[in-house]
Amino acid sequence: MGGKKVHNMGQIKIGFLGYGTRALDSLMEHPLYDVKYFFVPTERLCQDVYDAQEKYKNCLTMETMDNNGQLAARFAQIFDVDCFLMNACPIILNHEVLSKMRVFNIHPGDLHYNRGHQPHCWTVLLGERQTKIVMHSVNETIDTGEIIKSVDVEVSEDDSAGDVLNHAEDQIPVLLDALYQYLTGQPDCEEVVESGGYRRVMGYADYEILLPADTREQIKRKVLARSMHHGAFFQYGHSRIYVDKILSYQENGQRKEGAVTVQVQEAGQKVYVDSAWRSMVFHLNKIDKI
Repeated sequence: MGGKKVHNMGQIKIGFLGYGTRALDSLMEHPLYDVKYFFVPTERLCQDVYDAQEKYKNCLTMETMDNNGQLAARFAQIFDVDCFLMNACPIILNHEVLSKMRVFNIHPGDLHYNRGHQPHCWTVLLGERQTKIVMHSVNETIDTGEIIKSVDVEVSEDDSAGDVLNHAEDQIPVLLDALYQYLTGQPDCEEVVESGGYRRVMGYADYEILLPADTREQIKRKVLARSMHHGAFFQYGHSRIYVDKILSYQENGQRKEGAVTVQVQEAGQKVYVDSAWRSMVFHLNKIDKI
């Protein structure tokens, strides 16, 4: 839709699109917003979404959306909100949708180099010590547009991707304050991002633990980056063994070649890995046969 809409002071009428229920909670709790709609991508229905549906059943009706066509048709029927806030939505909005509704997005990554899906996972996998959470306007290019507000988020070497996301989402109320100020005509945007580094969806090769070759640091990053998604894995025989925590790690002298032995205790949810130069114990998440 068109340019910035200036409002009289008062509540902003808004809808929510996505399955990021922590952002929805913050929006519902914010005194300067009146939330009218809760749209969820059908492919992302999960327990958190059902819990939110139950929590807000007396004030919000949840509707599921499959694609841009359905979303555009629904937006064309809505005249009682000023905009939608989006968080954790896999539908890439197109011109048809954006011509009918102004949409803003919360992205837990720096738009200059960490656009795309699961930026918090890439932050941990690459060993970055700082990230951002950003409120920005949505256009037809993924994770670009006017940056309304960005907040720096520090990352420790022991933070998992889930920790990074939680630390980032602690700043959502700050982003909502900034969006309100922007919509009521107070400050302008911080900057406009038209392009930036896009990080693809992670594949198996990104979080496979290579037992003979990977260093302790590489193993740690892979496990922490994927611990909220079953963990990293190593292949042993005809199985992928997923581990989501390093319980112990001990090196026994200089790195050397040699056989690797793996012992899985499913009852105790532990995996023991031994080689000629190190011993590791992991917490077992699951085993997939291949």
